[in-house]
Amino acid sequence: MTLRRALDAFVAGLARLCALVFFRRIEVVGRENLPSLGPVLLVANHHNSLVDPVLVLAATKVRARFLAKSTLWQVPGMRQLLQLAAVIPVYRAQDGSDMSQNQGTFAACHEELGGGGAIALFPEGISHDAPHLARLKTGAARIALGAMRTHGASALRIVPVGLTFEEKGTFRSRALVRIGEPIDPTRWAEQPEGDGFEGAQALTEAIDEGLRAVTLNYPSVDEASLIEQAADLYTIDAPELPTRMALAEAFAVRKTFIAAYGRLRERDPERMDALSRQVAAYTESLGKMKVREEQLAARFPSEVVAAQIFGTAWLLLFWLPLAFIGTALSYIPYRLCGVVARFMKTGDLPATMKLFGGFFLFPITWTIWCGLAYAAWGTGAALFVAVLAPVSSWFAMRFHERYERFFDDASAWLRLRFKRREAEDLRREREAIRQNVDELRALDEE
Repeated sequence: MTLRRALDAFVAGLARLCALVFFRRIEVVGRENLPSLGPVLLVANHHNSLVDPVLVLAATKVRARFLAKSTLWQVPGMRQLLQLAAVIPVYRAQDGSDMSQNQGTFAACHEELGGGGAIALFPEGISHDAPHLARLKTGAARIALGAMRTHGASALRIVPVGLTFEEKGTFRSRALVRIGEPIDPTRWAEQPEGDGFEGAQALTEAIDEGLRAVTLNYPSVDEASLIEQAADLYTIDAPELPTRMALAEAFAVRKTFIAAYGRLRERDPERMDALSRQVAAYTESLGKMKVREEQLAARFPSEVVAAQIFGTAWLLLFWLPLAFIGTALSYIPYRLCGVVARFMKTGDLPATMKLFGGFFLFPITWTIWCGLAYAAWGTGAALFVAVLAPVSSWFAMRFHERYERFFDDASAWLRLRFKRREAEDLRREREAIRQNVDELRALDEE
């Protein structure tokens, strides 16, 4: 194994570790669409800054060379990570960079693909908060066509990767990675080179279509909230206990609702406006009562609630000693990451600050604890703390997750029991909205 392959394996393992810690759960759909051999160009949407490449690398398990804006090499500590992962810099006009240096960028990509390797990039060119894809740049198409024409990468496939986040700025939330149908760029590569611009534009349109198939694209932020609430309300039936839908299931439902919303908005805008107001009022009432959709819908049978309380209480009690130690050893870096993330100006940056801030701060803090243990009790104590710190911190993280979810559901259950009239009013509102959605779905199918 060469040094580069060893480094690639280390980076891939590191990405999977970071993703495992940062996300509570990662759902991957369509992994069978990844080519087993040959050059591949991964293209993904870009809504969560530097968390996105970590997620792509961890979920696809493709050891790809990523492209990143050249200004990242100026960030302290980031340059070394970028070099470790052999990331290829992209020089952008908005950064004041010398655009001619991109000749080297394209050459490096062509060489990697020509040798049967993989390149990964974000063709939107920016990380953003918009609820839909930004206009794609032609860079991905030009890289693909150039590799096929100059380096014989005839087997190249372009694979769209859609990233969907439950709460993208929140530590220990969920993520969905959808891998789309591979795009064969052969027919565009076979066009005369004089038509290169038209070929790149046409291939970019095909990439855009592929990415839209694996991403959720809402008309606006307000309409995104409306559609998501209506879709969840319509889909969640009456579980025994509050249960969140799998993200893959929620994706499919929301995709259907987005398409139907667009058609019905044109066909009957007044009725859609009325439904929007109805859903908005219902959502506001949910917020005032401090319950979530799945909590209001749950039946909470007494015997199941009792079993849940007993099982969770026993588990939390069992974890408590180790979780207490982990909390004490890791509280300072955890709070620091959270505080710094609050100062981020855009919604695509908090998760990056938490992930990469924690990547540096937690090991530094644990090293300090090891040093203090060594000074007080010697080498054995330092080694013991070196093992105890990460292990107990993992248990602390899981403890607090379970604790917060348990008490959140328990509080909702108590509110629903002691505010029965308000709860019944909410349930009637919910049923009325479901009936309206049913009627609109029937109208859409006519």
